[in-house]
Amino acid sequence: MKITLLGSGTSQGIPVPLCQCRVCTSTDVRDKRLRCSALVETAGLSILIDTSIDFRQQMLRSKVQRIDAVLQTHHHYDHLFGLDDIRAFSNAQQAPIDFYTSPQCEPEVMRRFGYAFSEQNLKWGLPSLKMHVVDAPFVIEKNGQRVEVIPIDVGHGNIVIYGYRIGNFAYLTDCKTLPTHSYERLQGLDVLFIDCLRLKPHPTHACLSETLAHIERIQPRRAVLIHMSHEVSHAELEAMLPEHICVGYDEMVVILD
Repeated sequence: MKITLLGSGTSQGIPVPLCQCRVCTSTDVRDKRLRCSALVETAGLSILIDTSIDFRQQMLRSKVQRIDAVLQTHHHYDHLFGLDDIRAFSNAQQAPIDFYTSPQCEPEVMRRFGYAFSEQNLKWGLPSLKMHVVDAPFVIEKNGQRVEVIPIDVGHGNIVIYGYRIGNFAYLTDCKTLPTHSYERLQGLDVLFIDCLRLKPHPTHACLSETLAHIERIQPRRAVLIHMSHEVSHAELEAMLPEHICVGYDEMVVILD
C-alpha cells in the first residue's frame, strides 16, 4: 500500500493570503500546505480521500494518473469543493467514478454537486460519479480487485463525519472527539493519519494535547499529524513529538507492506 498526502493544511492553507507570520513567510517547503487530502494506492486500485478545494493542483503536482473511487469524509468546502475537476478522470476513464460517503454528508453533496452524479455526463465532458451511501464496512470492487474499507465515526464539532480505515492504515481528519466504538475499530494500526490543528484548544478540531491523547488510546505503530494551521511551524511541532509520531507534509509518501 502506498499513501500520498496530497495536502496537509487546514481550511485556509499555508501561507494564508496577507499574513506575514513566521510560518506563512517560512522558507521551509514543509510549511507550504494545500488543503487536506490523500491518495491510497492498494491492490491495483487508486482511492482518493476527499476532493479538496486544491484538487486540481494536487493532481497535477503529484502526477496522479487514475482515480477508481472517492472516500468523502464530509461536506465542508475545503474537503469537497474540488469535486467538479474530477471530470478529467471520469472523462479519461470513460466511466463514472464510485463516490462513497455518509448518510449525513450525501444530501449536502447532492445539493451542491448533484449534476455530477450521472453517467450521461460522459457524453458532455462533465464530471461523472456514482453515489454510494455507506454506514457499515464495505468493499470497493473494480477490475477484479477488492479493497475493504471501514468507515470510522468522528466528532467534528456538532456534526459526525467519517474517517476511513483500509487495512492497517487509517485517516482521521477534522477530528475533535472519537466515540468508544471508533476506538475499537482503530486497533492494530500500522499507520494513523490524524488531525492536529494547532497547540491551543479549538472547538471543532483536536489540538496537540488532544491528538496525542487519541494516539495514546489507539496505539498505532506510527502516527502522522495532518490538517495543521499556520500557528505552529513544521519544525517546531516536530520537535515536540515522540519518535513514533511525525508531522505530515504535502506530497509525503508512506509505504506499507
